[in-house]
Amino acid sequence: MASFRVAPDIDPVSRRWLLVTGVVLVLLSSLLYVQTLHPGVGPYLDSIQFQITTLVMGISHPPGYPFYNWLGALFVHLLPFGNPAFRLNLLSALSASIVVLLVQRVSYRLTHSVAAATVGALILALAVRFWYQATYTELYPLYNVFVAATWLALLRFMDTRRRSCYFLSVLLYAMAFGINAPAIVLLPMWLWAVLATDAQMVLRLKTLLPTLGIVLGVAAQYLYIPARAFADPPAAFCNFCPEDWQGVVDFWLGRRWWGISFGLPARYWLQRWADSGYQLMLQFWPVGVMAGGVGAMTLLRRWPRKAMIGLLGLAGTWFFVSTYAVVDWDDFLTPVYVFFAPLIAVGLQAFWHWLRDRVGSDHPGWMPMLRAVAGALVGLWLLLVLRNNYPLADQSHKTEWHGWARDLLPLFEEGPWLLTPPTDTDGFVQTWVLRYISWAEDLHPEMTVVYLADGSFDPPGPEPYYKTWAAAQPELANHPVYLIELNDPRVADWVLQPLRRYDDWIIGYRVVGNREGDRITPWVDDDVWQVIQGDLILP
Repeated sequence: MASFRVAPDIDPVSRRWLLVTGVVLVLLSSLLYVQTLHPGVGPYLDSIQFQITTLVMGISHPPGYPFYNWLGALFVHLLPFGNPAFRLNLLSALSASIVVLLVQRVSYRLTHSVAAATVGALILALAVRFWYQATYTELYPLYNVFVAATWLALLRFMDTRRRSCYFLSVLLYAMAFGINAPAIVLLPMWLWAVLATDAQMVLRLKTLLPTLGIVLGVAAQYLYIPARAFADPPAAFCNFCPEDWQGVVDFWLGRRWWGISFGLPARYWLQRWADSGYQLMLQFWPVGVMAGGVGAMTLLRRWPRKAMIGLLGLAGTWFFVSTYAVVDWDDFLTPVYVFFAPLIAVGLQAFWHWLRDRVGSDHPGWMPMLRAVAGALVGLWLLLVLRNNYPLADQSHKTEWHGWARDLLPLFEEGPWLLTPPTDTDGFVQTWVLRYISWAEDLHPEMTVVYLADGSFDPPGPEPYYKTWAAAQPELANHPVYLIELNDPRVADWVLQPLRRYDDWIIGYRVVGNREGDRITPWVDDDVWQVIQGDLILP
C-alpha cells in the first residue's frame, strides 16, 4: 500500500464551522422531530413491543436487540417527564438528530466543504420516511447512528491511518448488531475500508487479538436473552421466548426469519428495485436522486477507495431490503437514505464546481450573484420539502390509543382476562396497547392476556400475565373476560355486555354468558344478570 497517500485531517477553520453548523443542525432537527413526536403508545405492533420490553426489561422478538432494550430502558425509567411511551419515542427523535450530525461529518469527509455537507445533512433530515421514523419508537433511528458513525470512523481511518479510528470502527460496527442483526450486510464495507487502507490491521496478532476481544465483548450482550428467559421468575414479556439452549441459539440466529430475509423470489427483484427507486424519489425528489447519481460518479472518479466504502454499504443495505419478503419492506430503507444523502452533497458540489468553472472563469464579477442564486434555489428546495413533508411526518396528534386504553381499563373488574383476537384484526394490535398501559400506568397490572384461539403463536410471556387459549378455555366462565374485537369467530357463541365511555361510545365488551342454540348460560351473578338484561349483545 506504499502508493496510498494519507489525506490531511480537518483544518481548524473548517472544524470551527462544522461545530457551529453541527449545533444548528442538531437543534433544528431535534425541534422538528420533537414537535412532531408521537405522544404515547404505538403506532405499530413492533413499536408497542419495544415499549413493553423496555418497560419491564423483557425480550423482544428474535434476535432480541439487547442494546436497544437497555438504552431504551434508561430513557423510560430515568427521564423525569412525559409518559414512558413518549420517553422511548424521544429516543428515536434524538437518535435521528445525531444521525443528521454524523451525515454532515461524513459528507464533509467526501466534499471538504462545510456548505455542501450541511445541505446534504439537511436533505436527509427532511426526508419524509427518515423524519417519520424519528417520531415514534423504532429501531432504525438508533441503528442509523451506528451505521453513520461506523462509516465516519472508517473514513477517518482511511484519511489518517490512526489505530484509534480503526478500533473505534470495530466497536461501533459490533455495537450495531445489538440493535439490528442485518448489520451483517455492512461487512463488505468494513472489510474494504480496512483492507484498502492497512490490511495488516487484521493480519497482525497485536491488532487482530484486540479486534476479536472487542467483538466478543460486545457480543456478550446477547447473554441477556438466556439470562432473562431462564430467570426465576422469567421475564414478564418474552416474545418467541426460547425454552432451552438450542432455542437460545436459534433465537440468536433469528432462525424464525430465515425464510423472510433475502426471501423474495428472484423473479420479483427487478420490480422491487424499481419500487425502491420510487421510494428514493419520494425522499429526495428527482433533483436529489439525480444529484446523488452525479455524486457517486464523481466520487468514483476522484477518490475511488473512499467511494467504495459508501457504495458497498449502500449496495448491501439496498439488496437486503429489496429482497426482504415482507409487505412493509420500504419501512426498512432508511439506512439506504443515510448512505445516499452524502452522495447528494457530493453531486451538488460537483454541479457547483461545473457552474463556477464555466461562468466564474469568464465573468469573475458574477460570482457573488451566482452564489446568491444557488443558495436561494437550494433554500427554496428545502423549504418546499419541509412544507410538503411536515404534515406527512407529524404524529403529535395521535393520542387515540393512549386515551382509549386509559378509558377502558378502569371499566374492568379485578383479575380481568383479555382475549386476543385473530392477528389480521385491529383488535390484535389493540390488545398489546392495553397490555402496555396496564403495566405502564398500573391499571390492572395483574391482567391476563389469553392468546390466539387458533394456537398459531405462543403467548409473548409466562403465566400469570399470559395464557394459551387451550389452557384458558375451560376456565373462562370463572373469570371476568373481556374483548375488544367483534371480528372473531368465538363471539358467535357468547353473550356480550358493551362497555361504554363517558360519551356513550362502545370501547370494549365483557363476555357475560355463552349460547347453545336458544339456551343462554350466564357467567355472572344473578343480580348482575338482571341489571344488564336491557344492554346485551348477541352477535
